[in-house]
Amino acid sequence: MANNFFNNSYLILLLIVSLIFISIPFQKNIDKERSKFITIKETIRLSPKVLKVMSLGYDEIVADIYWFRALQYFGNRDIQKKIKKPEVVYKYFDIITELDPKFVNAYRFGGMFLSDPLPLGFNRLDLGTLLYDKGRKHNPDNFRIPLEQGFQYYFYSDDKNKSAELFMEASEKPGLTENRKSSFKGMSASALRDGGNNDLAIIIWEDIYNNSTSEARKKFALLNIKELNTRKLENTLTEFANLYEKVYGNFPSDINDLLILNEVKKLPKDHEDQDFYIDQENKSVKSPTLNKQLLTSI
Repeated sequence: MANNFFNNSYLILLLIVSLIFISIPFQKNIDKERSKFITIKETIRLSPKVLKVMSLGYDEIVADIYWFRALQYFGNRDIQKKIKKPEVVYKYFDIITELDPKFVNAYRFGGMFLSDPLPLGFNRLDLGTLLYDKGRKHNPDNFRIPLEQGFQYYFYSDDKNKSAELFMEASEKPGLTENRKSSFKGMSASALRDGGNNDLAIIIWEDIYNNSTSEARKKFALLNIKELNTRKLENTLTEFANLYEKVYGNFPSDINDLLILNEVKKLPKDHEDQDFYIDQENKSVKSPTLNKQLLTSI
C-alpha cells in the first residue's frame, strides 16, 4: 500500500516536473520580451512523439498547455509583424492536434488564423487547408470544421466548387436540425451558382424543396430554382447574341434581333414574366428582374 502511494507520488512529481520543463520555452520572455517569437520556435523543436513520451500518457494536458500559450501569443494584434514564417504557426497547431486529434477548436482557430488575409491572419489558405483537412479526418462527425473551411474557400479563393463541396459535407453531419441542414445545403447551392454551376445548384435547391417540411424554406428554394433557370436563359440568349454578331458583324441592339436567327423560334421571358433585354455595354443578355435585384443589393 505504502509502495503504491510512493510510486504514484513519484509519477505525479515527475509529471509536474515534465510539464514545467515543457512550459519553459513558452514562459521565457513572455512578459519582458513579447516582441520576440523565439519561444514558439523553441517549442516546435520538440516533436509530438517526444512530447507524448514526456507527458506520460497525459497528452491532452500537454495539448492544453500549448493551446493556452497559443491564445496568449496569437491573440496579439501585431503578431504578424513578429512572425516571419507562417509555417511556424502551422507547425505549432500541428503539434497541438497531434497530441490531441479531437481538439476541434485548435483546428478551427489555427485554420482561420492561417487562412484569413492580412492583417487578421497570414493569408495562407494552403496551410490553413492542411490543418482543416486534418481536423475533418480526425473528427468526421463535426460539422463546424468543414463549414468554416467552406467559408475560407468561398471568400479567399476562386474555387467556389470546393466551397460548395465543403458546405454540403457540413450538411451531412449527424445531429443537425432540419433547418440547419437545409441552410448548409442552400449555402452549397449559392456557392455553385457563384461558380457558374447553375445545373448542380438547381438540383440541390430541388432537393431542399422536395424534402423540407417548412413552407417558408420550400418557398425560398422555389424562388432560387426560378432565378437559376432565368440565369440559364440569360446565358443561352447571350450565346445566341454572340452568334448573331458572328453572322452579321455587330452585336444585336434589340432582343427581337435574335429572331432573325433560325435557331431562335420564340423569345422566352424571365421568372417574373419580364422580357429579356440587350446589354450592349457588356455584350450580354439580361433579365430586368435579376438586374433589379443586383442593383438593390449594391
